[in-house]
Amino acid sequence: MKKSLLLLAAFGMAAGQASAQCPAGETEVTIQINLDRYGSETTWEVTGPGGSPVFASGGPYTDAPTNGVRPQTPVTFCAPNNTQIIFTVDDSYGDGMCCAYGAGGYEILVGGTEVASGGSFTTTQSSSVYIGSDLGIGALGLESVVAQGNVTVSGTVLNTGIVPMTGFTLSYAVDGGTPANMDITATINPGEAYTYNHPTPWNATVGTHTLDISISGMASDGVAANNSFSGTIGVASQSVDRITIIEQFTSSTCPPCANLNTTFGPTLTGLNTNNLGSNVSAVKYHQNFPSPGNDPSYNPDALSRRNYYGVTGIPDLFIDGKPMAATSAAYIQEQAALDAFVDLDLSYTLNGNQINVTANVTPFATFSGTHKLHVVIVENTYNYAASTTTQDVFKQVQRKMMPNANGTNLASLTADQTQTFSLSHTMVLGGAAQGNSNTWVQDLENLTIVAFVQNVSTKAILQANFSPVVLNVGVEENAADQRLRVFPNPTEGLINVQYEAPASGAAQIEVFNVLGERVFAATRAMGAGTQREVIDLSALNNGIYFVNITADGVRASRKVTLNK
Repeated sequence: MKKSLLLLAAFGMAAGQASAQCPAGETEVTIQINLDRYGSETTWEVTGPGGSPVFASGGPYTDAPTNGVRPQTPVTFCAPNNTQIIFTVDDSYGDGMCCAYGAGGYEILVGGTEVASGGSFTTTQSSSVYIGSDLGIGALGLESVVAQGNVTVSGTVLNTGIVPMTGFTLSYAVDGGTPANMDITATINPGEAYTYNHPTPWNATVGTHTLDISISGMASDGVAANNSFSGTIGVASQSVDRITIIEQFTSSTCPPCANLNTTFGPTLTGLNTNNLGSNVSAVKYHQNFPSPGNDPSYNPDALSRRNYYGVTGIPDLFIDGKPMAATSAAYIQEQAALDAFVDLDLSYTLNGNQINVTANVTPFATFSGTHKLHVVIVENTYNYAASTTTQDVFKQVQRKMMPNANGTNLASLTADQTQTFSLSHTMVLGGAAQGNSNTWVQDLENLTIVAFVQNVSTKAILQANFSPVVLNVGVEENAADQRLRVFPNPTEGLINVQYEAPASGAAQIEVFNVLGERVFAATRAMGAGTQREVIDLSALNNGIYFVNITADGVRASRKVTLNK
């Protein structure tokens, strides 16, 4: 282990000495570093604001032959009282100190009391501590865009000092208006966060607003700079139903992934994931670890998404760009019930094996930050008997991102301004192997197109959508007929009907058996745009049926196999 010998000498300490002898006016600070397997990637230092002075530093360390946590000899030094110190740790590989290769991390103790800790990050992580009394504004509990009407201003306040804090006043103001005050008397211990919900609601009106939050009235406070926050909040003109998206990192060589699938797989199936009529979509990125690391579905797009999220261990799950807190259907539906303020319209055409996707992105508020459109071609299901785990059936697996995992840059998201994108990719059917984007099954109808809009820096996904690929193989086929789709096929009973209507009107839907007998008929009113209808054939006998659809002057027939 590499330590700061100058620092040790300055305090008259021998290398490895565990305790500093601090003079009056200074306090002992201890840094406990717990490495994972790859210590050569880890460096750290403790400085004052702006990087000076340097109180202590360490790393890079040596690597270990196997995975595991490796506690290092604590580094202890003295820091002047009423001083802010900033601990910064870096990982050169970009996967932090925890958890795939050992439960590494760090702890900061002041006077023997832990005041900060961490270890799960990508490239770098920082913790600030004040050697004295200090309270600061933490995270804002509001999204960058909210619905108009009464909004509860919420967030956290952090004790970044080394003594408990009790009384203070929290205030917020919008666009420089009169502040709304809230007196708080709760005790916040060192290193803890206090969550607040301001009792005075903000009557939010459509547009872009400046929100200022501040704290005051503390008996003692060392750092004034963290006592206020100012940010921009957009208020949307309307909201739309959200289609939530689950991104899962997994592998056919990962036993814990197979164990998760025994419960999580049926949950996704029960939510009708990636089938029209559902508000849940999913993409699974297969990885090349753990050993033997030979999953044939692993490819560069899967690696890029892993690096983007900083995934270090699998299975790992994200929902709408944030780590999943639970895997239950209730939790997923709770996330899907949240309002979305971006509409993502998705359609496609086929030219042989070429998939041509059109996506229209329409925000209903002005969003700050940089955003990208991601489009993924997902294979619905396949069997892989050579899996090294108990799982042989795999679903919702990423095969190709269009044009790649970098996505497509969006212009600034401005309220009510639609951006249109066209993307194409020619699929190679069959021959899936590590490194390529070929399919497992030689059938385009085993594919689904999934798209989502994501904030590059915060990773928040604003909206998603999906469209299963369906081949039009009926009678009277023409270009307009491509707007009609019926799936899945074969079906266990439920059939999804999708129609892109240029204008409002009516659609006649009929189902016939092989004898020509009509077994189902309905007339549906249709508005302009994408129309979706679910037909339940589960009461019919197994066999072949023909679904006839007449709408907007176009008639199409689809042969469907019912196999319950």
